[in-house]
Amino acid sequence: MIQWTHSEERLNRYAGHLPGEHLSFLVHYWGSVRNLATNAMHKHSFLEICYVDNGEGVYTEAGVDYPLQQGTAFCSRPDIYHRIQNVHQLDLLFVAFEVRNDPAEDHAMNYLRVLEGGPVWIEDAREAPSIHLWKSLLIHEQPGQSLPVTLLPPLAHALLESFAVLFGRKPSLPEGPESSSGFSHSAQLVQRAKLYIRDNLGRQQLSLIEVARFLNISSRQLSRLFATCIHESFSSFVRTERIRAAELMLTNSDDPIKLIAERTGFSSVHYFTRLFTMTKGIPPAAYRAKFKAVLAARTE
Repeated sequence: MIQWTHSEERLNRYAGHLPGEHLSFLVHYWGSVRNLATNAMHKHSFLEICYVDNGEGVYTEAGVDYPLQQGTAFCSRPDIYHRIQNVHQLDLLFVAFEVRNDPAEDHAMNYLRVLEGGPVWIEDAREAPSIHLWKSLLIHEQPGQSLPVTLLPPLAHALLESFAVLFGRKPSLPEGPESSSGFSHSAQLVQRAKLYIRDNLGRQQLSLIEVARFLNISSRQLSRLFATCIHESFSSFVRTERIRAAELMLTNSDDPIKLIAERTGFSSVHYFTRLFTMTKGIPPAAYRAKFKAVLAARTE
């Protein structure tokens, strides 16, 4: 038997930054969740690999439904909307990460070509080396069956690198003492929530309930996590992120104000203008003009 929650906490604590000779990875989060709930349509700016340890469901990506059952592996690619739905006792292992190398480097290019351009779904990966390796990283109930934490980083790196092999084929339709370094489980959940929010700012109906469901916790838990970990409410954080994203678009593009308001999830350009002015003390158009004037003065 696997200790699901403790396995997730341990991996997030010890297997986040994974440097390597040819490929280096930054892991945003590891997950090992029992009875995963249905989540809303959303996207990420990074790769996420998932494995169904038990149960059933449907994975939808780009309008295509992929059946989920025990042994299914699937890859959520960057900037593509997807969701998991119609779940029944779905137990899921997942890891979200990005390659830290220059994408132009040969190893990084080949790796990303496979995962971003290869098959999305593998019907039965139970006997794949990647899955055996993944399960070896988990904490087991039986004494002496779990690997020490010192082995987690190299094995986690090997796992992520092995995904190019797993998805490179065509689809069929007692341990050492643990320190307190790294993210706590609460901080890791907040970090995952932040990533989800930032990747889905363009959706107006980005709610506390939706994000909590994605994290497989209650909305009350998520609200409390925001208050205790970053001393800010969920709605306040979303507003701040929308303004921050709009600020970047204003200074780095010539897109119309109306389009920027839409892309950052504001219900109307009037509401965007009012909130931006309240926050920055200057309307969006004037903010852009002032930035360009300062930039021009510096280059003269």
